[in-house]
Amino acid sequence: MKRIVIFSLMAGLLLITACKKEVTITVKSNNESWGKVTGGGTYAKGTEITLKATPTMSTYKFVKWEDGNTDNPRKIVVKNDATYMAVFDVENVEMCTITVLSNDTNLGTVSGAGSYMKGAQIELKATAKNNLLYRFVKWEDGNTDNPRRVVVETNASYKACFELRGAGNAIVTALLTNMVKVHGGTFQMGAANGDTGAYDKDKPQHSVTVSDFYMCKYEVTQELWQTVMGSIPSGEAAWTDNKGKGAKYPAYNITWQECQTFIAKLNEMTGLHFRLPTEAEWEYAARGGQSSQGYLYAGSNTLNNVAWYGNNSSDKTHEVMKKSPNELGLYDMTGNVAEYCSDWFENYTSAAQTNPTGPASGTVRVRRGASYSITFAKNCRITCRSTREPNVYSSTDGFRLVAPIE
Repeated sequence: MKRIVIFSLMAGLLLITACKKEVTITVKSNNESWGKVTGGGTYAKGTEITLKATPTMSTYKFVKWEDGNTDNPRKIVVKNDATYMAVFDVENVEMCTITVLSNDTNLGTVSGAGSYMKGAQIELKATAKNNLLYRFVKWEDGNTDNPRRVVVETNASYKACFELRGAGNAIVTALLTNMVKVHGGTFQMGAANGDTGAYDKDKPQHSVTVSDFYMCKYEVTQELWQTVMGSIPSGEAAWTDNKGKGAKYPAYNITWQECQTFIAKLNEMTGLHFRLPTEAEWEYAARGGQSSQGYLYAGSNTLNNVAWYGNNSSDKTHEVMKKSPNELGLYDMTGNVAEYCSDWFENYTSAAQTNPTGPASGTVRVRRGASYSITFAKNCRITCRSTREPNVYSSTDGFRLVAPIE
């Protein structure tokens, strides 16, 4: 009886197979990037179908089907489940050599050289070794695209032309080489709520996140101002011996508005995007950024070590970078001249912020950092805020430059 049941099952399976009306045709390519195959699917037995192998580019060709057949398109009558693989290969094409050069390998490099099939589209890219110091100007043939796409037609050479920003001016170059990269982060901005030594305007403390940026090690100097502007500021008496006069002294007696004119001219000269720091960027950098040691003043808890202020300045400015720097290598953040920020002044709130830029309008601009005239140590703290009308100048006011990461 058992044998009869098994026989019956086998017979049933054979009958089902014999009665199957649809079969599956699978198509494949030996290399999908070289060619595609169409015609696969489920069909009724006896159907005549067409398989077609198509190269993805003119540089590839169909050679044959895996079973040796070379028809393309190929017609078949469907009988059983089956797989058909098309074999593609590289056409016999002309190869071309592309050479890339730099007018000065100390300034920048070029990528994209190699051996390519004629007709291929490739990308050439010129990269300055230091975007703050150097910039790509053009390709030797006058093209200014970067990256640059070219269609390979023959052996060819492409030279990228780089130049030193600031037309090679030594004073501008010194500025560029003294820009410090400040890695962004989140910090507690302002004075702690329980800090009885702080002013109400410096509170409440709140969480602020800033992105990466560059900041100059020193305040804008008198020699840099004159290099860019061609003259001294318009402020009465401008720079005098009794308040500090000389190439390396900070520029002062400058209004916030005059700073904007200076920055516009500097940007035109260098092709960069210098600006004033936001108040949040200024405090984050003064605190030492990610390397902060939590000092009261920028770089120390001992004010005399890091600042020219009322008790050591002889009531005048001093050459930049003569005191100790803070954790980021930034000088005079706590003294010498107070520094303009880009923000209009407004009172703090406790809300967390990311890259705040202050209100859209106001009457006074923010200044940060103490000046040579400040005698009270509490006014020299990193968290202390002050203001100035944008069209008013003072011998206590100067500024420092920042630039975005590009």
